[in-house]
Amino acid sequence: MIKFTHVKYGILLAMVAILFGGSMGLSFGCCEDDVKGFLKAQADSVSQEKYGGVQEKMDKVTNKAWVYMKRAHLHSQTMGVIAIAFSLLVAWLNFNPKIQLGVSLLSGFGSLGYGVFWLLAAVLAPSMGGTHPAKEAVGLVAQISGASFFVAGVAVFAVLAYKMFVSRQIDSPEKP
Repeated sequence: MIKFTHVKYGILLAMVAILFGGSMGLSFGCCEDDVKGFLKAQADSVSQEKYGGVQEKMDKVTNKAWVYMKRAHLHSQTMGVIAIAFSLLVAWLNFNPKIQLGVSLLSGFGSLGYGVFWLLAAVLAPSMGGTHPAKEAVGLVAQISGASFFVAGVAVFAVLAYKMFVSRQIDSPEKP
């Protein structure tokens, strides 16, 4: 039986990430024109200042911002599912409680944070005049959440490899 004691908060974060990504997808289905209109309005508000009034530049940035919105949706959901898988795996295999907690929290936080990064970059890009300044403005969110998720993945891999290849040999040495 799996005990959720040490992984419940990370799973909760991962579920929030999945619901966040899902709600974005639903908003695309019902309100895509409104979302795109919002991005266009943000660019229009700084048309002369940031784009020199050049419509092609504004269109390029708002189109890329829309791509970032879709990245936020997809990353949140996919990474959320992976975070839950990591959490359940470390609980099922009865990893050390600190490792369970760490993997679960880091992967859950990473899955939510990385999707939020892409959403923030999308919302900021049109009013900042480009995607690069928007990503730079919120880059720390991507770095911390991406690193958290990566560290959780490495921890799962390392401890799983240890349990499969090293611990097994130590726990039950072959008899001659």
